[in-house]
Amino acid sequence: MSKAIVAAQTALPGVEAVVDLYDGAEIGMSMIETIEQLGREYWSHTDTIERATRSLSQCDTALFDLVNGKPYVEFMTVRKYYVTGCRDKGAPTDEAASKVWERSINRIMSSCGFERPKSESEAAKRMAAKRAEQAAKFADKSDGELIEQRASLLSRGDSKSVKAAMEIVKEIERREKPLIDAAETARKALLDKLVKRAKELAKAGTDDADHKLTAALLALS
Repeated sequence: MSKAIVAAQTALPGVEAVVDLYDGAEIGMSMIETIEQLGREYWSHTDTIERATRSLSQCDTALFDLVNGKPYVEFMTVRKYYVTGCRDKGAPTDEAASKVWERSINRIMSSCGFERPKSESEAAKRMAAKRAEQAAKFADKSDGELIEQRASLLSRGDSKSVKAAMEIVKEIERREKPLIDAAETARKALLDKLVKRAKELAKAGTDDADHKLTAALLALS
């Protein structure tokens, strides 16, 4: 408790001074300042995070309004200038800026129900039609049947059979891609948790934390 408050309390008739204790003794001014400064810093960080969250939400709403219902060409126009804006504010490369764009689009897809427009180029249409045709061609075959058919074609060795086998390889890869993508996403999430936990332990600086970090390193070696 500050000396000014104590003085004010004792100056009032019938009011006894209230003494704040810490470690069984009257709390010192240096400790009071330390605690108050900690409160200031916590509030500053909390306020910054809350303001940043509000600002991000407002940005997402504005982005949704810009791209919602727009055809692919206009969607890509917005992306072009969005990336330029990121570069202006310090994004080191177009790739880094593009990743921010993708995260933003993914957020409004989840929060606002945004549907990403499909490319309307003739090349994209032909590619989409070809993928649909290939998927329909093998729709009635299981993964196991496709693998057996691929092996049979490759065993023949002629160019026509090899070409047919490569079509099956592409179909197998198409079917496996969602599983591969899901595994990659789970792996990334696990890595983020490991890094976060390691930083927490390193910041703690206790013997127990050091022991856990060492054990984790040994387990990963």
